[in-house]
Amino acid sequence: MRLKAIAEACLWLPGFAPDEDPIVTLGTVGEHKETGAIIPFPQISETKAQAAVKAIWPRLDASVLAGLSGDVTKFEANVAAIQLLRKLESEDRQPTDDERAVLNRYTGWGGLPKAFNTQQADANWQARAERLAELLKPAELKSAELSTPNAHYTSLEVIEAMWAMVERLGFKGGRVLEPAAGVGYFVGAMPEHLVRESVVTAVELDELSARINKALYEPFGVHVYNMGFEAMHVPAGFFDLAISNVPFGNYQVPEHRNVPYAAFSIHNYFFAKALEAVRPGGLVVFVTSSFTMDASDHRVRAYLASQADLVAAIRLPNTAFKRIANTEVTTDIVILQKPLNGKTAKGNGWLESVFLDEASPIFGGYKSYYSRDHIRCNQWFAENPQWVIGKLKLCDNGYGKSTGCVFDGDTIDALKERIDWLPEGIYASREEDVERAHVVKLSLTEQHRPGFRVIDGRVYEINGAEAVLYKAPQKTLDRIAGLVEVRDAARKLIRVQADTEDESLLGRYRVALNVAYDRFLAKHGFIHARANRQAFKGDPDLPLLLSLERWDEECETAEKADIFHRRTVGVFKRIERCETPQEALIACIAETGRVVEGRIGELLGKPGCEAMKELETAGAVFVDPESGYWETADAYLSGNVRHKLTVARVAGGRFAGNVKALEAVIPADLTPHEIGARIGSTWIPTSDYEAFLNEILEAEENRVSFSATAGAWHVEPDWRTKSSVAATQTYGTQRANAVWLFEQALNQTVPTIYDPHPQDRDKRVVNQVETIAAREKQQLLKEKFVEWLWTDEARSQRLVRLYNDQFNCVVPRRFDGRHLVLPGFSQVYRLHDHQLDAIWRIVASGRNTLLGHVVGAGKTLTMICAGMELRRLGKAGKPMYVVPNHMLEQFAAEFLRAYPGANILMAGKDDLQGDKRRALMSRIATGDWDGVLITHASFERLKMSDEFMEQYIEDEIAVIEDAIRAEKQDRGNRIVKELARAKKAWEAKLAKLSGREKKDDLLTFEDLGIDWLFIDEAHLFKNLWRFTKMTRVAGLPNSSSERAFDMFVKTRYVMERHRGRAGVVFATGTPVSNSMAEMWVMQRYLQPKTLEANQVGMFDTWAGNFGESVTALELAPDGSGYRMQTRFARFVNLPELMSMFREVADIRTAEMLKLPVPNARKETVTAKPTSDLKAYVQTLVERAEKIRNGLVGPSEDNMLAVTNDGRKAALDMRLIDPFACDHDGSKVNLCAQTVHGVWVETAGFKGTQIVFCDLSTPQSDGRFSVYQDLRHKLVEMGVPGAEIAFIHDFDSDSAKEELFKAVRDGRVRILLGSTGKMGVGTNVQTRLVALHHLDAPWRPADVEQREGRIIRQGNLNEEVRLYRYVTEGSFDAYIWQTLETKARFIAQVMQGDTGMRSAEDVELAALSYAEVKALASGNPLVLEKAGVDTELAKLSLLKSQWDQQQWRNKQELAALPKRIETIQQRIAAIEADIAVRQNVSGNRFAIEIEGKRHTDRTEAGKAILHAVHGVRYGSERVIGRLAGFPIVVKAAEIREFGKRLFIRGGIDYEAGRAETPIGFVKALENTLHQMELVLEEEREHLARTEKRMADILIEVAKPFDKAERLTWLQQRQREIDAALDLTKGDLAAAEEAEASEAA
Repeated sequence: MRLKAIAEACLWLPGFAPDEDPIVTLGTVGEHKETGAIIPFPQISETKAQAAVKAIWPRLDASVLAGLSGDVTKFEANVAAIQLLRKLESEDRQPTDDERAVLNRYTGWGGLPKAFNTQQADANWQARAERLAELLKPAELKSAELSTPNAHYTSLEVIEAMWAMVERLGFKGGRVLEPAAGVGYFVGAMPEHLVRESVVTAVELDELSARINKALYEPFGVHVYNMGFEAMHVPAGFFDLAISNVPFGNYQVPEHRNVPYAAFSIHNYFFAKALEAVRPGGLVVFVTSSFTMDASDHRVRAYLASQADLVAAIRLPNTAFKRIANTEVTTDIVILQKPLNGKTAKGNGWLESVFLDEASPIFGGYKSYYSRDHIRCNQWFAENPQWVIGKLKLCDNGYGKSTGCVFDGDTIDALKERIDWLPEGIYASREEDVERAHVVKLSLTEQHRPGFRVIDGRVYEINGAEAVLYKAPQKTLDRIAGLVEVRDAARKLIRVQADTEDESLLGRYRVALNVAYDRFLAKHGFIHARANRQAFKGDPDLPLLLSLERWDEECETAEKADIFHRRTVGVFKRIERCETPQEALIACIAETGRVVEGRIGELLGKPGCEAMKELETAGAVFVDPESGYWETADAYLSGNVRHKLTVARVAGGRFAGNVKALEAVIPADLTPHEIGARIGSTWIPTSDYEAFLNEILEAEENRVSFSATAGAWHVEPDWRTKSSVAATQTYGTQRANAVWLFEQALNQTVPTIYDPHPQDRDKRVVNQVETIAAREKQQLLKEKFVEWLWTDEARSQRLVRLYNDQFNCVVPRRFDGRHLVLPGFSQVYRLHDHQLDAIWRIVASGRNTLLGHVVGAGKTLTMICAGMELRRLGKAGKPMYVVPNHMLEQFAAEFLRAYPGANILMAGKDDLQGDKRRALMSRIATGDWDGVLITHASFERLKMSDEFMEQYIEDEIAVIEDAIRAEKQDRGNRIVKELARAKKAWEAKLAKLSGREKKDDLLTFEDLGIDWLFIDEAHLFKNLWRFTKMTRVAGLPNSSSERAFDMFVKTRYVMERHRGRAGVVFATGTPVSNSMAEMWVMQRYLQPKTLEANQVGMFDTWAGNFGESVTALELAPDGSGYRMQTRFARFVNLPELMSMFREVADIRTAEMLKLPVPNARKETVTAKPTSDLKAYVQTLVERAEKIRNGLVGPSEDNMLAVTNDGRKAALDMRLIDPFACDHDGSKVNLCAQTVHGVWVETAGFKGTQIVFCDLSTPQSDGRFSVYQDLRHKLVEMGVPGAEIAFIHDFDSDSAKEELFKAVRDGRVRILLGSTGKMGVGTNVQTRLVALHHLDAPWRPADVEQREGRIIRQGNLNEEVRLYRYVTEGSFDAYIWQTLETKARFIAQVMQGDTGMRSAEDVELAALSYAEVKALASGNPLVLEKAGVDTELAKLSLLKSQWDQQQWRNKQELAALPKRIETIQQRIAAIEADIAVRQNVSGNRFAIEIEGKRHTDRTEAGKAILHAVHGVRYGSERVIGRLAGFPIVVKAAEIREFGKRLFIRGGIDYEAGRAETPIGFVKALENTLHQMELVLEEEREHLARTEKRMADILIEVAKPFDKAERLTWLQQRQREIDAALDLTKGDLAAAEEAEASEAA
C-alpha cells in the first residue's frame, strides 16, 4: 500500500520510518558495552555516553583561498562574505558548498587599517571605507576596526602542519579548544577522522568573525562563543587539546581573578589560561609571537614551565603569514604538554634567553673582525638549531631592531621535515591515562593462605608458597591443631551460609562446627584462654576464632556465638527483573555502586539506551559532560554546581537538560551585606586593593601582588606615599606608614614598633606609644576598607559575582544509603539510617570522608561496612584500619562479628618487634586482605621509603622555587622572603632525612599495597605542620608532630592512587574541640585540591577569608613564661566554609541522632560566698587594675593568673590560703552531701557516681587537696573508703581497666578524676547515676567529654543526674554561661545552620579586666551589658536583613524602567496588530502555507502538520501567513519540549496545542481573536509593574523602623563599656609584644 507523504509523516515517529536510521536522525543518549560486572578500581568499563554518528563539515582546502594576495582582493572577499552572512541569517539557513567558499575567504581586517579611514588621500580606498561603513552596523564597524592590530589569519599550510604534529604526538580525538578562532580556519582544516572523534569549542572576540564561524560550523556540532577568551568561564582540566594562532601584542587582558598570569601580555595569557583549561596529559599547540620564547624576562616561561613541559618549539620564517595576513612577523609554533602526575621538568633547556654564538648554523646577522650583531634568542633554539627554519638576524620591525628569521626555501617542506622529528605517541586519551594508572592486585589461592595448616597430622606454617614445619612443645602443637579444625569448620560454614538457602545442608556444617568446638573445649578450654591465644597468635585467623565466643572477662567464661545456633549471613540474591526504570536504577546501584546502562536495560528487558532515555527524561540521571558517564541526579546536582553549569553550557545543546536542572539548584546569590569581606580576602582582586590604596592615599602607582604558593601578599608603594599626609597621619603614623600597615593586614599580622635598646645594640625594645598608635591606625584601615568596598555600585556587582562564583557554589549532596544490601554482612546487626548513609557517602562520593559522629553512633561498624563495600565494588584492593592501641582486639572482634567471612590481618605492637616485623610486612604485602588492622603506634612504624620522602620534599621545594622565580621582582619583595623561609624549612627536613642512617631493607609502606586508609580517633593527628606568619594560633599546635607529618605523607600517597581526592576516611567524635581553626587541619588532610582551588591552601589565606584574628598575651603551657598568641576572635562567611567542609564531613551530633541514651536532668547547686572570698575577690580587682594600667610586667602578673586564682578561690579558699576555714556551705561540702545522698538512695542498685575536678589533684606532700578533703568527708558520712577511688592512683592501662571493671560492677561507687585523666576510653557507664562538676573546664569539648562518660549507650539507668556547683559572686557562673554559648555555636555550625553567617570562636582563655571587675564587684552593669549585647545582636541581624532587602529593592529599581518600557512597547505593538488584522472568520477564511493558498480548514490543517514536521529541532521557520501575519514554528533544542506555533505581529502570539489538523487551524484562529485579551493582560501587567515601582520607591525611602532603638543600644553599649573601663587605652599591647620578644 502506498501512503501519502502527509500520512506517512504522521504514522512514523521521527527516526523510525522504514528508510530512516534512528541513530542518525535522533542521535543517542549513550552507547555502553558494560555487562554490570564489578572489576578492579580504577579501571572504568563504560564507554562514553556520546553520539555514535555525527555529520562532518567539508574540509577547508587551499583552493578556497587561492588568489587572496592583494589588499583590494582581501577587502572585496571580506565584503562578499559579510553580505552573504547577512543573507544567510535573514533566510535562517545553512550555506551551500559554494557559499561556504565565499565565507571562508573572509580573512579579517589585520593589516587593512585603511579600510576604516574615510578621510584618507587615496580616493579609491576612501570610497571602500565609506562603503564598508554603510555596510556594517556601528557596533560591527567598531569591533572590526579594533581587530586590525591582531586579526592576522593563519596560513592554511601551517594549520595543516600543526594538525599533523598533534597526530604524530598521539592525539586521536577528544575535547578541542580553539581560543582565538577567527572564522574557523583551524576547525575547517581539522582532519576528518579527528572530527569524528572530537567535540570542538571555538572562541572568537570579533562579532563578524564569530557569526561566520557559527554559520560554517555550528550546524555540525561545534560550540562557537562570541566573547574574549578572558571572559569565558573555562572549566579547569576539561579539554584535551588547545590549538590556535593566538593574538600577539604588548597589552594585557581584563582578567579579574587573582591568578598568577593576570598581568601577562595577551599572547602569554592565552598560553597560561589554555594550560588551566586542558587536563593533565593534554596538549597546548599555539602559534605565538617570538617574544614568548625570546623575551629577556623569563618569568612568563618560568610560570609556563611550572605547569607544563615543552615538547618542541619551531621558529617560523618572517614570511610564513605574509600572503594571507599581509604582515611579516617572527613567530613560533610552541607545543606544551601538562604532565600526568603534575610534576614538570621545570623548564630545563628553555627558560633562559641568550645571545646567539656567531658560530651557530642559524646565525644570520652581520659579523666582521671588529664587530657583530648581538642576536638574542631562546636557549632552546641556540642548543637545538635544527628547530629553526632559516637563519636569525636583526630586522627592522617598525619600532627598532629585533630578532627575525629569514628563509629562502619552501617553508611547508621544511615544516613537514620537522614533524617527523617530534616524539611519537606521547599523548594518551583519558581512558588510556586511567589504564596506565590501573594497579593490579595480588591474589593468593586458598592453599597459600598464610597461617597454620595441618598436613598429614603435622602442624605447618604457610609462608608464601612454602609450608614450613612448625616447631613447638607438643601440647602447643595439639592446641594449634584443635584450633585449626575449629577455624576450618567455621570458614566452611561461613562460606556455605553465603552460597545456599538449603537449611538442611547448613545444619550439617553447623553440626561439624559444634563438634569441633566442643572437642577443643573439652581438651584445651575456651579459645579466649591465655594459653590458646598465645599458641595461635601467629595465625591471622585468631580474631575469627575469638569472635566464636562471647567472652565474659570478669567471670572468665564464654558462651557460643550466634553462628553455632542460627544463620548469621544471608544469601545475596541477584535481582532478575524490575518493573520501572527507577526500580532498576536503585537495584543497579545497590549491586554495582554506579549507573550501568546495560544492567538497567537487562533488568527492564529493553535496550539500555532506551531505559536511560526514560530515566533522563524523568530527571533521575544525567550524563556528566566532563566525564562522559551517567550519574544519578543526587550526585550530579550537588557539589560545585556552578562549575558543572559552566561545563554543561560549554558542552552544547545535548546538555540543555543538564543546564536547566543545574540552574534550578544553584544557590541564591548572597548580597554584599551577607558577605564578610576583609583585608586579606583572596577572592578580592589585587586591582581592588590597589584602587583602595590609591584612592585613600591619593596616589596612582601602589601595586599589590599575591602568591597562593606562599600564602603571602606584597605591596609595592607609590613613592609619593612616603611623605603624604594620608599615609603618615590619616591612615598611618610617621613610624608606621599606611602602606606597611595595609600589607601587615593583608598578611594577617599586627604591627609592633621597636626601638634600639639603649644599652645593647643587638637587642630591641618595644615602643609602647608607637605600637598602640600603629594598631589603632591599622584598625581604622580595616574599617575604612570594608566601608569603601561596597560603596561603588559597579564594583559591588562585580565582587558579589566573584564571591558567589567562588564560594557560594556548593550544593551538599544528600547521601541516602537505604538501598544498600551489603552482601556478607551479618544478620545479627541492624544498621541505623545514619550509618547506611555514611557508608554510601564513602563508597559513592569519590572523595575523602570525615565521619564526625558523636560518641556511641557506631563509627566502627560504619568504617568496617564501608571498607567491605569498597572491596566488593573493586574501588579498594587492600584497606587498612588504623585504631587506638587499646582498641585493636575489640575492633577485630567487631569486624568478624559483622562480616564472619572477612579475611582480616591484625597487627599488634608485638608483631613489629624483631624478626616478626619482616614476616608481618611480607604477610601484609602478599595477602589478599579484606582489612589490615593496625594500631596508631604500629602504623607510625611502617615507614615510607627514603626515596619517596626525598622525592616528596624535593617536589615541595620545586613548587616553592617556581613561585620564587615567578615573583622575583626585587630584593625587598615580601613574597620572595616568605617563600625562601618555607624553602629553608623543607631543605632542613631533607638534610635531616639525608643524614639519617639508612633503614633496613624491609618492605616500606608503598610496598604493602594499601590503597585505602580508615583512621579512627583522627583528632589525635591534628598537630600538623603549617607555614604561617601568625606566631601562635590558639587551638592549633605550635610545632608539628612527626606522627602527624607521617600520617599526612601516607595520606598523600594513598590519595595519589585515587586522583588526589579519595582514599582516606577519618573518624572522630570531636572534629572541632579547641577552635574552629582545627577545621583547616582536617581540610588540609582531606580536601587539599578544594583548598587550592579556592586559594586558601595556606593557613593564613584561609584565615583571611574566614576569620578575624586578635593577638594577646597568654601563659606558656609549662608555666615558664608568657608569649604572644594569635587567636580567632570570630569566624565569618560560615555557611560557605561549612559547605566546603561538608563536601567531606559527615557530621552527626547527639541532637541529630537521638541515640538510646539516658535522659539527663541538670541541676545547679549554689554556694554562698564567704567574707574571705569576697575580700579575696577585691584583691583580684586591684591586681587587674595594676595589669590594666601597666604597673606590673606580664612576668609578674597577668589576667590568666588572675583568672586561675579566681577559679581556685571559687572552688575552695584553702587552695589559696591553706589556713582558711572550712566553710559549711562551700562547694566541697555541698558536693559531699549530694554525693552521699545519691549513694544512700541507689544502694540497692549499687549505683555509681563520678566527680570531675581539674583545679586540685591529689597531693602526697601534705598540701590541701579537694580530692582528699572530699574523700575524708564522705568516709565520715559512712561511705566505705574502699568504694572511693582517685583515677590518679591508677597509672597503667591494666590498672585502669581493673578500676573501670570495679566501677562497672559497683564495687567502686565513687570515682574522682580530672577531664584529662577520665576522657576517651573511660567506659564506666553501666551503673552511673550521677556526675558532679566541681569546677568548670575551659572548653566546650571538655564538658562534652565529661558528660559523655554517663550519657552513653550501655548505661542501665533511664535517667541520670548532672550536678554543677557554682559559687555566687565568683567566676563560676560566668564561665559556665560562656561554655554553653560556645557549645551552642559549635552545634549550630556542625548542624549546618546557614542563618548564622558569623560567630565568635569557641576557645576560652582568660577573663578580661572588665569581666573580672564587674563579676567581683557585683556590678549590675555586667548583667545589663549581657542584655544590651543580646538585644543589640538581634537588632543588628534585623538591620542586616533590612540592608539586604534594600539592596535587592535598589537592584530591582534599576531594572524596572526598562521593564516598563518593554511592556509599553508590547502594548503599542498589539494595538498596531489589531488595527491591521484582517477578518478571516467564517466563510472569509483563507490561509497561505508554504506558498500555497488554502480556503478549506481541514486541508489547511494537514498542510500545517506537514510544514511543522519539516522544522529542525533547535530552530524556527515561517511556514505561512494568516490574516496578514506570518505563521512561525519554533522547535525547542530538546525534543521532549516539542514544537510550538506562533502568529508573528509586533509580538509573537502563541497558539494553543491541538491533536487534529482542524484543531491547529482553530488554535490559530482563536489566537487572532484573543489579541484584545492579550492587550488587556499587558495593560494590567503595566499597571502592576508601575505600582510595584511606586511601592518600592516608598520602601527605599523608608528608614529602618528600629533605627532609633538600635542607635540607643549602640550608645548604651558604649556607655556601659566606658563604665566598665572597656574603652580605656590598653598599654598591654606593648607589654605583650615585649614579652613575646623576650621569649
